[in-house]
Amino acid sequence: MRITRGRRSVVPAILALACALVLAACGGSAGGGESNGGDAAQGDGTPQAGGSLVVGLYLEPLALDPHRQAFWETFRVSRNIFESLVNEDLTDTEGPTELVPGLATAWESNADATVWTFTLREGVTFHDGSPFDADALHLNVRRVWDETYEYFDDQSQPRLLQWLGTLADARVVDEYTYEFEFSTPQPGFPRGLAQAMSTLPIGNPAVWEEVGNDAFADQPSGTGPYRFVSRTVGDRIVLEKNPDYWGEEPYLDELVFRIIPNNQTRLAALISGEVDLISYVQPDDVGTLEQQGFQVPEGTGAAYLYLSFNFQNEDLQDERVRQALILGLDRQRFVDEVYNGDALAVYSSLHPGNEAYDPDARDFEYDPDRARELLAEAGFDESNPLTFTIVIDVANQAQAEWLQSHYKEIGVEADLVSLDRPSYGARAVAPEPGDGFDISEYGGTYAEWLYYAVNTGIARRGFDVATQAPELVAAIDEASRTTDPAGRIANWQAADALLREKALTVPLVTHTRYYALGPNVRGFVWPATNWYDLTKVWLED
Repeated sequence: MRITRGRRSVVPAILALACALVLAACGGSAGGGESNGGDAAQGDGTPQAGGSLVVGLYLEPLALDPHRQAFWETFRVSRNIFESLVNEDLTDTEGPTELVPGLATAWESNADATVWTFTLREGVTFHDGSPFDADALHLNVRRVWDETYEYFDDQSQPRLLQWLGTLADARVVDEYTYEFEFSTPQPGFPRGLAQAMSTLPIGNPAVWEEVGNDAFADQPSGTGPYRFVSRTVGDRIVLEKNPDYWGEEPYLDELVFRIIPNNQTRLAALISGEVDLISYVQPDDVGTLEQQGFQVPEGTGAAYLYLSFNFQNEDLQDERVRQALILGLDRQRFVDEVYNGDALAVYSSLHPGNEAYDPDARDFEYDPDRARELLAEAGFDESNPLTFTIVIDVANQAQAEWLQSHYKEIGVEADLVSLDRPSYGARAVAPEPGDGFDISEYGGTYAEWLYYAVNTGIARRGFDVATQAPELVAAIDEASRTTDPAGRIANWQAADALLREKALTVPLVTHTRYYALGPNVRGFVWPATNWYDLTKVWLED
């Protein structure tokens, strides 16, 4: 996919000078002057073993606990420690990603997808040497589901309700066979396990039974290719290669994840060579990085940026107002002016990377005149403009400022409240009366993402889905229990059409430039999902 790019800005002169010095030390550009860093990241030649890769994260990860985690930056760290029963093919750049064996080598369901049976991989051990088997898996399940278990974790259970909320029974069949039995069909269960956020990555029960649930995140133990060494909150997390890993041996000896929330500081760290990989590259920095030999691969993940309405705001309970805010939003202009063309406008909550994505799906096309008409019908005009607050985390400041300015064109007055990530998350869950919407980033490769968007996002923000959109509830229920693969996708798309019709959320963009890498980083692939595989990455001398 080629993206047409518009204007470019340059990084400050001091950063350009630092870049020149780094490139001189490396013997010139490893990017070959190409605009697409993906090929350069793959590289030619024989992979070299050893070394330490330093990753600059834009958010402080939350708990390194497989059942308590949130934020993609958390999982980009923790997936090196913990593994799931089912994996995604992380070499798949187009998507939806193919499902492949993980800690399970095979899986199957009964006819109505209420019972799922997994054949577990043999010969796998946790980082302390204790075995992974059906008993260890059972303790993971009991930790998040069985309130009679001594180490049941009431913090984990709510996070996994989407996938385990109708779990009726779970049982060890034999040493390497395990069954989940649900009271309702779960046709998307394997892909849910593969996505792993808010599902069931596997932790070492021997550790939490020794130190307790709260302390587990301070000494996390899994089966993954890297094991935990240390964490300094606000600074870094260090992992080392697991010498007893069951899979292919990683090339790198060490992974260091540095927490660098400030965009310019994170950029400077990449340019100076302090870090090798950063996430959430700012649009104005893409061109300059490529010109200087850094790699900025093109692709799409399975997350997207969207506006989440505060339905406790009486003005936004009016469907005409919500429609006006969509009709008055020129998303392609947003892409061109905020992202310099390095993003993809999105018009549906089943976004690129999702297995049910339909590129032709649309909510409302840009029509500012109709937007003004609807606002007038709802009682808003020049003498009484629609006013509200846009709530953002600091990473989306530029996006919010553009929206604030753009909405003035249809007579909407918006203030901005910019918060650090923890404060933003708290405000999004418990908005103030004048809040209009917050800018969210989430998503998944599974069609059931729509269930999450409605029941955990829209409903949590004050919209009574059961009484105000019963047809949407019915459509989601129908899609959730459809076992025929083609019918399942069609039904999720039908539910999405109802969601779009009710103007319950505003899809914005999917990023097409998200990561940047140093000139000597090889083997990196940006798959069509929300994380990456660092076991195949190596550093060229």
